Amino acid sequence: MLKPITQESADRICALVIGKAGIGKTSLLRTITNGSGEKTCVLSAESGLLAVRDLVKAGSIEGFEIFSLKDFKEAYDMLASKEEMKKRYDWIFIDSLTEISSRCVEAMKAKYPSNSDSFKLWGDYTDTMTAMIKGFRDLQDYSVVFTCLPTVEKDENNRRFTGAAVAGSQLKERLASYFDEVFYMEAHKDDEGNEYRIFVTQPSDTIPAKDRSGKLNPVEKPDLNAIKHKIMEE
Repeated sequence: MLKPITQESADRICALVIGKAGIGKTSLLRTITNGSGEKTCVLSAESGLLAVRDLVKAGSIEGFEIFSLKDFKEAYDMLASKEEMKKRYDWIFIDSLTEISSRCVEAMKAKYPSNSDSFKLWGDYTDTMTAMIKGFRDLQDYSVVFTCLPTVEKDENNRRFTGAAVAGSQLKERLASYFDEVFYMEAHKDDEGNEYRIFVTQPSDTIPAKDRSGKLNPVEKPDLNAIKHKIMEE
């Protein structure tokens, strides 16, 4: 049976946030919980929630440690099928896609131990990662955010550009197409030397970013809840 499009299913975002280690990607959780009353389920493959320890202690964020691809699939099945999860959480925050990719590679190497199975390994890896990313993306009861580390690549003309730090060339090439929003998180300093963060929302020759909504400025304050509401404005 066809499922009709509803206002509720459209009032959400699915975003990928790319940024260097230590830039504050995990701390973006504060911009979701700050005064919004919305609850977040964190899937942490980084074992790095120290920056938001107070939010965990206060119960503003909950979630699960992800140590393997099996854990990731189990978390997906639970969030996709259990009505109590859909009622409990408004956001899913996956930290990070880089680590999830590493877990998937580990699982595939165990499944295909022979060097002669390299083609099968990477084909299975790409299919598995693509299915999982799209699966979370399509969970219409939640807004979904993936974080990811950047990596520097070179094109055919030896020009350097920034990409997402995930394994597999096919996945890397297609990754941005799976998301409505891709933000590149940067640190800058004002005239007085104070450091602040920004989201770059538009692509360039060297930075991967995009805004499918068409409602965001080229540079936005890194506030996920504010960005969600800006996108949802009539």
